[in-house]
Amino acid sequence: MAEDQLEKLIIDRLNPLKTALVIVDVQNDFCHPEGAFAKKNVNLSHVEESVVTLTSFVEKCRQFNIPIIFVKTIHSDWTDSPSWLGRFGGTGKEFLVCRQNSWGAEFYKVEPRTSDCIVTKHRFSGFSGTDLDLILKGKGIETLLISGVVTNVCVETTARDGFNLDYHVILVEDCCGAYFPEEHASTLNNIGKYFGIVADSKNLMKIIEKIG
Repeated sequence: MAEDQLEKLIIDRLNPLKTALVIVDVQNDFCHPEGAFAKKNVNLSHVEESVVTLTSFVEKCRQFNIPIIFVKTIHSDWTDSPSWLGRFGGTGKEFLVCRQNSWGAEFYKVEPRTSDCIVTKHRFSGFSGTDLDLILKGKGIETLLISGVVTNVCVETTARDGFNLDYHVILVEDCCGAYFPEEHASTLNNIGKYFGIVADSKNLMKIIEKIG
């Protein structure tokens, strides 16, 4: 798609009064150099880069009064199921992340304000078993700016579900992080082809400033 066509498409869908920034799973276990994934020797460089960009983008969204929704993962014995514990090739039972009331479940670098909304999820999607859809509809939100980690798992699953619930999905590519570049790229391709729009934060902010 040509750049001018993409911009027109974004302008058509990006009404700041009907848009929300959704931040998925920016938590210690997923992002911190001492978190659960780091202890598995996963490369966090792309995740860290995305969080730095996201921090700046969040502040700019606040300037235009765009609602900000933090989606966080919490797991406990109450929500663990045999199928859930069987993920990661059957090693989910040993690899426990974002446990209830743990340091690993706390937000990483991007902190909610009292004016922001926090949604707690127990599966990959921010919509699965949560009140996210109700919150968005209550605020009259039609377009989702989706960001967070990791791009190819919880971010992509949330974006897909948002699309299936009839929201316009805009994946903020440089505000999403993954552990493997090829997995990040695969999600960008998939979302851009079938589920929404992929755009970077600088271009989005230019458009928001234009129409805001």
